[in-house]
Amino acid sequence: MFKLLLIVALVPAILAQTPVRQCANGAGLPQSVDINGCTTSPCPIQNGAPIQALAVGITSPVASNGMEAYIVIRLAGLQIPFPMPDGLEDACAMGTAPGTCPISVGQVFDYNLNHGGMALTLTGVTVQVEVGLRADDNSLIGCLEFDATIV
Repeated sequence: MFKLLLIVALVPAILAQTPVRQCANGAGLPQSVDINGCTTSPCPIQNGAPIQALAVGITSPVASNGMEAYIVIRLAGLQIPFPMPDGLEDACAMGTAPGTCPISVGQVFDYNLNHGGMALTLTGVTVQVEVGLRADDNSLIGCLEFDATIV
């Protein structure tokens, strides 16, 4: 009976994860990721609509007083500029729980991206999206990639 209850409790958590992969730079992946509730690849991203993403269980490989969030979009191997809106680049102020920064080596934390949306000149294409966090010295704290179709 206990096994059945455990399975019933874990299935929704497993199904709510967005399929992501490790970045080519080798930075660590969070334990789980949910981007706009997407559970299949490519994730449909509405052009200009808000993006909600939650990365749970990021383990920092470095110590840092602050963190910078970044997003890179690639289409057919070409990098498309995607600047973070003012304020969102400071991951300590906008994305992590209060008191997370400074971070220490081995510290585990969550990151919540609440991007208000940005109109792109791309529609109907599938792109590779890289989302990451950098330390003060520009070393990587964490990074993930996923495929998205801009609709």
